Amino acid sequence: MTARTIVGLLTAVMLVLGLAACDGEHTPERPMPDLDSTPDLGPVEQLVQDAYAGYDEGAARVTRMRAQELVAQCMADEGFTYTPVDSDAAGTEIAMPTTDDGETLVYGTLPYAEAYGYGITTNPWADSAVPGQSPTAQAWIDPDQEYLESMSESEMAAYEVALNGVQPDFTEEEDWESWNPTWEERGCYGFANHEVYGDAMGDANGGNDWAELEAEIESMWASIDTDPRVAHAVEDWASCMADAGYQGMGSIDDGEDLISEKVDAVYEDDPYAELGDDASAQDREAADAAVQDRLAAITPEEVEVAVADFTCRDETDYRRIRAAVSVDLQQVFYDAHTTELEAYAESMSSSLR
Repeated sequence: MTARTIVGLLTAVMLVLGLAACDGEHTPERPMPDLDSTPDLGPVEQLVQDAYAGYDEGAARVTRMRAQELVAQCMADEGFTYTPVDSDAAGTEIAMPTTDDGETLVYGTLPYAEAYGYGITTNPWADSAVPGQSPTAQAWIDPDQEYLESMSESEMAAYEVALNGVQPDFTEEEDWESWNPTWEERGCYGFANHEVYGDAMGDANGGNDWAELEAEIESMWASIDTDPRVAHAVEDWASCMADAGYQGMGSIDDGEDLISEKVDAVYEDDPYAELGDDASAQDREAADAAVQDRLAAITPEEVEVAVADFTCRDETDYRRIRAAVSVDLQQVFYDAHTTELEAYAESMSSSLR
């Protein structure tokens, strides 16, 4: 069980938990579960949650700081300054955004969409965040920010190589997904993580006894969205979106993808291309401000699309349908792999201690 696998599986679980969906006249391959009696967690999700219960945050924080100190040592050997960051003390684990009444705003809900859209051009966590705007306030400032801003482009490139290793220039997503550098190829971060976590970081030399089961788990998660019951719910959602003025949407992510493409276009124009090696901090700030202005211009559309999106998810009961199908398919998978999954959970729990 690798740390990367644990993070990936926990992320998958959180994504499933965040999706939850109309009693229509469906005729899927499997019957629709009772939406009103479906448990919050499926058996695979429960397995992960139980295994994670043994996680010791205090010990993990000490370990993280040890890794940060080793990164600093390694960077100093390479001729650079790196200030160890205590993510807990730095306040990077910030609270979820709330309404004026103190109610938590959760991504994927209509209140969140009304305030921040998808959170792409907005900053829901900034103290100065205003619904429907794109504030530039940051919740955390890199302690080495001034040092980094003083570098030329060539110095910055050398710094990045020392810190993260040489990054490939892949253009295909499949290449990135299959890229698995060894810890030696990951710069000072790779060195520090290997020193602290050893093979638990899951590099190419670490091996993985659970690769086959993990592939089957990933396939199970993917099967949720291809299930006929969920596919029918997406069709209902797409029809609702068309009625709201957004034609041709066939995937539940199309609304968010529409905004992401517009944001990508801002950066594809390379707003920093005209900055030379001698660019000043003021020049960089001006370029940043220009980017923020272009992103802010997208924000009204982002909020409008997100509001339509999550309104349609509510009206078609998409979330509850998907959550119920998820629990159903997890149960089928769990029944077929009980022994393997229980051993897997024990391995996961042991690696988190």
